[in-house]
Amino acid sequence: MRLTRIYFSEPLTADSNVLLPKETSHYLANVLRLKAGDTILLFNESNGEFLATINEVRKGGVSTIVAEQRRAPAGSEVSIELGLGLSKGDRMDYGIQKSVEMGVTAITPVNCEFGEVRFKQAARVENKLRHWRRVAVSATEQSGRLDVAPIEAPQNISDWLGSVKTSTRLCLDPAAEVRLGDQPLSSSVAVLIGPEGGLSKAELALAEKSRFTRVTLGPRILRTETAPVAALAVVQHLLGN
Repeated sequence: MRLTRIYFSEPLTADSNVLLPKETSHYLANVLRLKAGDTILLFNESNGEFLATINEVRKGGVSTIVAEQRRAPAGSEVSIELGLGLSKGDRMDYGIQKSVEMGVTAITPVNCEFGEVRFKQAARVENKLRHWRRVAVSATEQSGRLDVAPIEAPQNISDWLGSVKTSTRLCLDPAAEVRLGDQPLSSSVAVLIGPEGGLSKAELALAEKSRFTRVTLGPRILRTETAPVAALAVVQHLLGN
């Protein structure tokens, strides 16, 4: 039986007692119906992954006893930054979820000319960020990763392009002549994917000025939530990761 994996951001050591946060405790006790004596996995990027036994289920939270380490923390030689055009509702959630599952290192939601989402209030931005970060944590737990890819605050496309420091820089464009699968890659990659309406001519020109190479995934035009999955699968395959 597959054990439930739970991300725990605080330090983890063998033979220690850990009281899980209320939201996590509610999920384990009331959704999964786990009880004292059941075993789970606790993990984070700094300490690795540990077996843990539920010691007590109470109103204040689920208490666990951390046992032996199952996996040590391990850094990756591959770094993939994703600039993802802001999209409505579930499309953005899906794009973030699947990108994390595919091993992306960091995601920045990007404001684009043809995007349909505009955040006018700081409180709404913070609410969305909290939600997206929960999506990222859940995808990390499901996929077996130890590290949670950070979801950065939304940026204008020009600001994000100017901040990228990676060696390989790719911009998805259905009209591009170069196929992603034919593009040589370094171990440090940035990928820009536009929103539902795609990237404007001005944005494509700005990307090229920022040393991004326009690449295509093939003759079919993919949805904005599907494109990250396809692009990251190709990148990871080319990098042998």
